[in-house]
Amino acid sequence: MSKERVKVALVECGSYDDDEVNAAVDRALALLGGLQSIVQPCEKVLLKPNMLLGKEMSKAATTHPSVFKAVARTIQLNGNPVMYGDSPGFGNPKRVARQVGIDAVAKELGIELAQFNTGKVVPYPLGKASKRFEIAQGVLEADAIISISKMKTHQLTRLTGAVKNQLGCVYGFNKGMFHTKFPEGISFSRMLVDLNMLVKPRLFVMDGVVAMEGNGPSSGDSVKMNVILASTDPIALDRVFAELVGMDPSFVPTIGFGEEAGLGVGDLSKIEVLGDSVESLKNLQFR
Repeated sequence: MSKERVKVALVECGSYDDDEVNAAVDRALALLGGLQSIVQPCEKVLLKPNMLLGKEMSKAATTHPSVFKAVARTIQLNGNPVMYGDSPGFGNPKRVARQVGIDAVAKELGIELAQFNTGKVVPYPLGKASKRFEIAQGVLEADAIISISKMKTHQLTRLTGAVKNQLGCVYGFNKGMFHTKFPEGISFSRMLVDLNMLVKPRLFVMDGVVAMEGNGPSSGDSVKMNVILASTDPIALDRVFAELVGMDPSFVPTIGFGEEAGLGVGDLSKIEVLGDSVESLKNLQFR
């Protein structure tokens, strides 16, 4: 009997209009079996958007507020207490949240910013690259994490998506120190896999309505990709991302290392893409 394939929802979404994004997120979660199959209503959920730095939304460096809002609304409708947070690469979480438009949405929905300025050292003895991580207090206080990444390129990991988004679970200057400790792509990618194995987000949603190509993750160019992706498997989600932009997955080290570690599935033949077709949404001109 063949093993059931890992599911990745791929939904076309042509703009950041709230109604269109809500419909796309709802459809993606329904394709995965519904939010109820992923988190229980009593669980405290941390939403982890990408708030890399305080650039304007049109630069595609951070999770768009409308995608954050759609996911947050769905979690609240499920009955969950919700908080959000990230450790930016530049600036403090509160200021960056305000600059990228997520603070305004959070205030509208009554969602508090979790503590990402402090935390504690959490050992991870199974780590291949790192045996410990300085994890933000907000992460430690959550029962379940939902990662809301941005579809972008990255100098070290080639693509930054579901797996890379968890680096923001490391608080304050400790996050920047990992770039010093792991200065090249191989060791940095192994560290990211270790971190994901430790914090274990339940669900991964990717904002690919407008993505970043070229010199990512902060200085690239915006490009329309018109997609929202979702999965409970970060490796499978990033593998579909690679397929959408025509990148050989062997050039994305987190995919191979993640599969090797048991974090997820990187073999496309073992992934079931639900919703819209990869072929119809591919952009082979993506830089």
